[in-house]
Amino acid sequence: MNSFKFWGGLFLIGGALAAAAAPSVRIKDIATVRGLRANQLVGIGLVTGLAGRGDSPNSALLRNAVSALVSNFGFRISPEEVRSRNCAVVSVSAEVPAFVHPGDSFEVRVASLGDARSLEGGVLLQTPLKGANGRIYALAQGQVFTVGLGTGQRTAGSIPSGAIAEQEILSSFIQNDTLALVLKDPDFVTANAVAAAILQALPASEARPVDASQVELKVPEDRRREPVGFIAQLESLTVTPDASGKVVIDSASGIVIFGEKVRIGKVAVSYKNISVRVGLAPALSQAGEGKPGQFTIGDNTTVEDLVNTLRSIGLDTETVIHLMRAIDKAGSLYGTLVVF
Repeated sequence: MNSFKFWGGLFLIGGALAAAAAPSVRIKDIATVRGLRANQLVGIGLVTGLAGRGDSPNSALLRNAVSALVSNFGFRISPEEVRSRNCAVVSVSAEVPAFVHPGDSFEVRVASLGDARSLEGGVLLQTPLKGANGRIYALAQGQVFTVGLGTGQRTAGSIPSGAIAEQEILSSFIQNDTLALVLKDPDFVTANAVAAAILQALPASEARPVDASQVELKVPEDRRREPVGFIAQLESLTVTPDASGKVVIDSASGIVIFGEKVRIGKVAVSYKNISVRVGLAPALSQAGEGKPGQFTIGDNTTVEDLVNTLRSIGLDTETVIHLMRAIDKAGSLYGTLVVF
């Protein structure tokens, strides 16, 4: 059960209430298999057809690029003879998934390297894309679709399905019959829970948590011939991760998101003529009791209780955020505060 409340421009979104059981999720939703990562490719290419909006004619980079290009087709033109504003030298980059096979296509991003005014309407000529090891893995070509606020600012763009893989880009995820799961949000309690869930369902896997973010396990001998099926079964197992201990505040929108276990310790908060005391006045337990301008909240206070009281006083969103930061610095916020 989630809470969603609105107080004068401040949204407060909470995790599951303490009375409700934490949700069980699939392992694949909170962890990835080590080794399965994206790969980056890059190349230098030439965009043509820019109708006077390309690199300036005195660009040494452009002259050499055009000279080298036409020489591949039997033309002999020295860089000094090149005079054109219809071309631009660009960087071509792409990020491809873990498994790519020859013939697969993917998007590439194009950006001007020189002083071209715009790449709009241009066509990228065939450009090899290399990996960090210097090998060519794909070729890119096609019409550039630009992005930007105006024609004069459109010096970057993309080519959907503009690259075609020429060789496989594969990731290694099993080494010495061992694989590892990497948690997206490192946590010792969750890592231990993942290992326990795997051992209960697959005792022969010998799963063990290595640290807060990684759980290693042996692939059982009878499953080593079908690693895909084993990983699919592994990822479908459910586990109950530890509740979040974070308070995340978006200072621009005023949204506050908090985990169910975040609590506020004993602290006194003063602002102008207003005083809020948390767990420091045992005789008072409800906001509004006692002297005017003094508010008291009992022990075991949640972020929701505190923000509700601060908003009832009439404090604006910016002030509430500043007070939350001060409480965190005072060591009375039992969780991790993240403000962006």
